[in-house]
Amino acid sequence: MPDAPTLLAGRYRLGVELGRGGMGLVRLAHDEILEREVAIKQIDLPEELAQGEAAARRTIREARASARLSHPNVVQVYDVLSVDDHTWIVMEYVPSRSLREAITEDGPLDAYQVARIGLDLLAALQAAHRAGVQHRDVKPANVLLADDGRVLLTDFGIAAIDDDILTSKSDVLIGSPLYMAPERARFGISGPAADLWGLGATLYAAVEGHSPFQRTSTMATLAALATEEPTPPQQAGPLTPVLDGLLRKDPDERIEAEEAERLLREAVTALDTTVTRSAPVPKPRPPANDEMRTALPAVPKKNRKLIALAATLVLVIAGLAIFLVTRPSSEPETTAGDRTATTQPTQAATTTAPTSAKPSTTAPSPSAPPSASKSPDQAGGRPALLSGWQNWTDKTGFSVYVPSGWSTYTKGSMRYWKDGKGHLLGIDQTDKPRSNPVADWKSQRDARRADGDFPGYDEIKIKSVDYFQKAADWEWTYNGDGGRQHVNNRGVVTSAHQAYGFWFQTPDADWSTYRTDVLEVVFKSFVPDKD
Repeated sequence: MPDAPTLLAGRYRLGVELGRGGMGLVRLAHDEILEREVAIKQIDLPEELAQGEAAARRTIREARASARLSHPNVVQVYDVLSVDDHTWIVMEYVPSRSLREAITEDGPLDAYQVARIGLDLLAALQAAHRAGVQHRDVKPANVLLADDGRVLLTDFGIAAIDDDILTSKSDVLIGSPLYMAPERARFGISGPAADLWGLGATLYAAVEGHSPFQRTSTMATLAALATEEPTPPQQAGPLTPVLDGLLRKDPDERIEAEEAERLLREAVTALDTTVTRSAPVPKPRPPANDEMRTALPAVPKKNRKLIALAATLVLVIAGLAIFLVTRPSSEPETTAGDRTATTQPTQAATTTAPTSAKPSTTAPSPSAPPSASKSPDQAGGRPALLSGWQNWTDKTGFSVYVPSGWSTYTKGSMRYWKDGKGHLLGIDQTDKPRSNPVADWKSQRDARRADGDFPGYDEIKIKSVDYFQKAADWEWTYNGDGGRQHVNNRGVVTSAHQAYGFWFQTPDADWSTYRTDVLEVVFKSFVPDKD
């Protein structure tokens, strides 16, 4: 599909890419008849499965499976289309991020959150099984954590329907080995019990940060699945009994949905001791004083309010002292480069609310261009703002040069810019930096490839770079929508409580030019939040 929005079936105007689900690319679209946003998936089967009427058969099956279900924890299907030799599914649009993204970006979730997520997913599976539908690909990538607090199961792309005569034997082993039940992997046997295994593996990954049989390769994962027991969970606490019950290799010994629900509710009761919470919840920025943070749990509860008040006063006084020392004088600024980002009010970075700042086109004071890929702080200031560029000052506190005319939008915590010709820049941020950017990229690479992302993946490098406190580039090419794509993903730690990710993607043929003419300018001009 082209990058520019296209009107599909005279009704759905296609927009930005939302992600890749099982066997399909998902895009945001606008239904111009009903005036609402929808998500549209174009079915994209592997070449060996795309012969004959396979794509149409799978599309019909997914639509049938999802359309049978009307449940608050299942993404609703609205329509199925066949246009220009492609098949499409029109679905409810849910502003969200996947559970896989949450685990990758934030690390393991706490056991209470996972127990609540488990109850919602179990409710969705019970509704599906009552309707005669098996999901067959329950995994974190197919769990949506909606912005409004809902948890939804999506992507019934390889679902089996009890009375569907179109289901073929070739469908059986499609899915992620990391979350596949042993009976499916060994014998091709599916059923509700296999979905419950997938639920158990998904909850295990959510609370531990990795699937129960994650290994260095697909073959090693399948071998472990066949011959080994899951590594005992370390973070699950009261969730351990339900994980043990769901991950029994013999489906006849695996606990059933009713027992899983009872154990999950017991875990919620045990974990919800003092406050009412909902899953998932954003984690706050850690306090500046680590000693204060570690000492608080030991205080008797009745004194916490007093100590919190005292801590607040200490922080206010400290902030006032810093302001008096660092406030700008009446004399002109002598430091080279643009310093507007450090003198404007800043706010804590958020991972949920989109930014709404407008770009500023005010040029900074000219300065010598910094050396390649170094940050402005390292290289002695930002370069001059050239014609055709604008200075974007983001509401979350960072500032960066971006090409004039590129459209911008947000998805979750990420701000994107694109030119409509296949060139895309995205900047994400977190207040919980990882200690080793290279190891983080390798972990994310392995997880995403195991889930089937980036077909035709060809790695160019994962290596550290000299940028701010620490940084690493993950660069690769893959077969994407519109041909061979080239991506550089830079993770950079700018302070003890702030890190950013720079996603830059172009058609492979354009990489050399856009890397030099666009991405290097972005890197040289970027000024992080100084909070």
